[in-house]
Amino acid sequence: MLSFWLSLALGLSMGIGWTGTSDAACSGSGLSWSCPAGATPSDVNAAIANAADGATIYFDAGAYTWGGSSIDLDNTKGVTLDGGNKSAVVTIVNPGLTIAMGGTVSGNNTKVYRITRFTFQDAPAQVIFWFYGTSGAVLNNLRVDHNTFSNFHPSGIGFLLGANGPFSTVYGLFDHNLATGPVNFILAKSLGIGDPALIPSSLRGTVKNTYVEDNTFDFATMRADTLGAGCVDIWNSAGMVFRYNTTRNCMVTAHGTIHGGGAVNFELYKNLLSMDGGSVVPNGYRLFHHQGSGEFLAYQNVFAHTTSPLNASALAVTHYRSASCDGGNMYNCSIPRCDGTNANTTTWKDQNLAPGTLNYGGACWMQPGRAPAGGNPVYGILSPMYTWQNVDASTGSQVPLTIENYSTTPPLVTDHIKANRDYYNAVSNQAQDTPTSPFNGTTGMGFGSLENRPTTCTTNPNELGGGVGYFATDIGQQGVLYRCSASNSWTVHYTPYTYPHPLQALVAGNRDLARPDPPLNVQVK
Repeated sequence: MLSFWLSLALGLSMGIGWTGTSDAACSGSGLSWSCPAGATPSDVNAAIANAADGATIYFDAGAYTWGGSSIDLDNTKGVTLDGGNKSAVVTIVNPGLTIAMGGTVSGNNTKVYRITRFTFQDAPAQVIFWFYGTSGAVLNNLRVDHNTFSNFHPSGIGFLLGANGPFSTVYGLFDHNLATGPVNFILAKSLGIGDPALIPSSLRGTVKNTYVEDNTFDFATMRADTLGAGCVDIWNSAGMVFRYNTTRNCMVTAHGTIHGGGAVNFELYKNLLSMDGGSVVPNGYRLFHHQGSGEFLAYQNVFAHTTSPLNASALAVTHYRSASCDGGNMYNCSIPRCDGTNANTTTWKDQNLAPGTLNYGGACWMQPGRAPAGGNPVYGILSPMYTWQNVDASTGSQVPLTIENYSTTPPLVTDHIKANRDYYNAVSNQAQDTPTSPFNGTTGMGFGSLENRPTTCTTNPNELGGGVGYFATDIGQQGVLYRCSASNSWTVHYTPYTYPHPLQALVAGNRDLARPDPPLNVQVK
């Protein structure tokens, strides 16, 4: 797979593109540099080479044409590239790779890298920004904010974080960006460490995710050939938090275990997700779609649609390894099914139980509702999916998590992913008004004040990590999710990571204060 990404990005190590000198050289010293309109990647690379650690390189208003050879950030020093309130307009040309740390991240890099206030447009069907490093490397502080990404090719990938080998980790923040155009494209695709067993504990509620917050995704239409090509994606045992965003005509997507462990963690909250007449599914089909793996939390999202009723799979999870090839919905026939016959193999570390009509081999390796816990047990520790306060914009009705099941030959997806074991939907879209209503602590979950949390609760008697849930809306900055860890005993299960993300506190310099960005007011049509 790495050869695929290398050929897709091109130019990263070959230096294809500009070979001559430029009359638009950047100038400056120390922490402050300036690049005039027309500056090429080689001009910018020269500025980066001579700048101090933590420098800001400002770009003047005007046109830039980038692609071919890349702007290569330095692992030994952080940098901010500031496009001047989107007045630096970058047209991206073939081969397309524009800004990168292509295999050069090494060690535990704590430098800050920021790309802010540009307009990037017309990118081809390739990876445009690519960040990854040597095996085990970690890039901790990448921020991409207040940019406009316009008219990218629908088969392109804006930002690819990581690679399919060597495996490295990129923790980034995407905030206050506008992704727009006639057809949807993937703005950010996160690839992780490649094996969830290498992750020592749960990522939920931690900084160790890709954060996508306060962005607007506004597309006139969406791809009809592959609905799975959304506005973000995740593979290879990475984590993502998608919060406080507005989407129109793109799906929020995550891939499952067959892709290197899939998404180890996905948190979806406080978003407005919408489809309209420009979508091939204006009824909101798969506004969020997860192909099956790891931990998942979805709450306080609004689902908008123009064709009623809202599709039953607006908030959907499946699990490809549960299903047989007869499903017909791109279930992969080349991988072994989770049926109890693939325990303790090199790749598919399913629970070692005999097949049968009741359990079909027990838990699947890192199936939905499982956390890695450092590979102990190898198939993942029970960590149920919880959903609450998700509403239909048209009716105000609750939008529950749906388990998509297409197979006709057992085991079915619903044999492996069961309600009140692997996932818990809120019993109502109404907040708790007493300790027993509408949630009484027996099945499902509830939300409301801590005072109204039920005094009794049930848990999974067969396995640690399960239990009904209760989200206390009046505790902490954003609320706290409690889980019934033992009979009638509540424990803190999840606390949302601080909002805004701490990287939002960064400013590039006086230009940020003198020319603040206008608010993004993209209306849901």
